[in-house]
Amino acid sequence: MTQDNSLQIKLRLKGGSGPNANWHWELHDATGKVVKTGSAVGPEHKAFATARMAKEKLEAAKG
Repeated sequence: MTQDNSLQIKLRLKGGSGPNANWHWELHDATGKVVKTGSAVGPEHKAFATARMAKEKLEAAKG
């Protein structure tokens, strides 16, 4: 069995709604340790895209 070493994105709504929603995102490694955090304002899909870009940058820097 292989272990998946990719980072996981977790989003949390901190306040607001719609275009003024304040999202907090975290990148977790396989052990559950927080590797990077950030925030984004706007709809959920834009906050997820911001977190995904950070995830891709970290993965590219690793290997």
